[in-house]
Amino acid sequence: DPYLLAERYSTDALRFFLLRSFPFGSDGNFSNELLISCINTDLANDLGNLVSRTTAMAQKYFGGRLPAEQRADDAQDAALVELAGSLHERYAAQMEQFAFQNALSEVFAVISRANKYIDETAPWILARDESNLPRLACVMYNLLEAIRIAAHLLMPLMPQTSAEALRRLSCEDEAASDDLKGICAWGLLAGGQPVEKGDPLFPRLG
Repeated sequence: DPYLLAERYSTDALRFFLLRSFPFGSDGNFSNELLISCINTDLANDLGNLVSRTTAMAQKYFGGRLPAEQRADDAQDAALVELAGSLHERYAAQMEQFAFQNALSEVFAVISRANKYIDETAPWILARDESNLPRLACVMYNLLEAIRIAAHLLMPLMPQTSAEALRRLSCEDEAASDDLKGICAWGLLAGGQPVEKGDPLFPRLG
């Protein structure tokens, strides 16, 4: 019963599972086990973990407001910036073909890259030395910007989750924009906007 499933796991989680697992217009296999595995892997471990870790670190290291002084490192930053900055083009091409599962794969490739970027840059080590704070601020900015772009592109598919992610970044007003391509350009996040830590978007299911 889809109503019971939506009530138990959330409408967004159910929508995500169906769009991610079933090619549009085709049949597919469903089980509670597959749904729970999808929620735990993609939504809790990947998306939810990225949002939770990033907002928590922005709160811990900068009180929820990144300083204006930031120091980029092209060698570390380039892959994430390029992948997220060009995401809309790849996403739009899939959506125009009603290939929702492929559009989601493009978004989650950025989410996966952002999680890897955390491990590569090790913000907790940067935070030990005050001279590294501009670099740390840039790392946090890149992660928040990747989340912002991903949230906008997930909006048609997971509206409640996307709205909450944008709210935590103080970007909820952007959701009213009719220019999705423009709003998904890299570098639009204001450096001093408040960032709010919140509960996990998708707690892991036992």
